[in-house]
Amino acid sequence: MTSYLQLSDPELAALLRAGDEAAFKAVYQKYWDKLLAIAGRRLSSTDEAEDAVQDIFLNLWKRRERFELKVNFEHYFAVAVKFEVINRLAKRSREQERDHAFAQAPQEHQAPLHIGFDLELLEKQLEATISSLPPKCQLIFRMSRKPDFTNKKIAEQLDISEKAVEKHVTRALKLLKSRFGPLLTLALLLSRVKQ
Repeated sequence: MTSYLQLSDPELAALLRAGDEAAFKAVYQKYWDKLLAIAGRRLSSTDEAEDAVQDIFLNLWKRRERFELKVNFEHYFAVAVKFEVINRLAKRSREQERDHAFAQAPQEHQAPLHIGFDLELLEKQLEATISSLPPKCQLIFRMSRKPDFTNKKIAEQLDISEKAVEKHVTRALKLLKSRFGPLLTLALLLSRVKQ
């Protein structure tokens, strides 16, 4: 690995294009901490910063065959982290607006809490709420409801970390809990029974 760390950026980029994993690891090792510090400051969240940096490196590896280094890796990553942070802040803002809209929804759209509640209405509200999740979060949550899909299996299939899977599932459950309260367990049981 030491020899890779001594290579110039253009040399590493050429090896990366050729699919050299050791070259990728050298770039990863050299820039991970710097990117994490920058993303962490801008996002004010270590977890989200880790996800952002992981996504940057994942995208670099996925498009390695077409990768062209214009200046150097320092410049490439400065631009990449800037856009990743902007996208995540915009997404965070959209989610806050959506959550606020849910909180402001009229009471008749909330799941009824009396004993004689309507199961069909509950199922429809559950499906509508799940469908309102961001696409990736929705996909992961739906996969997690299937008995044969563990977090590990979902992570492998989607080529993401198990931690990312857990975060998406937790986010979905948080929204569902805020929407359905004590009926959440029943609603989730219904979603498993229907599959």
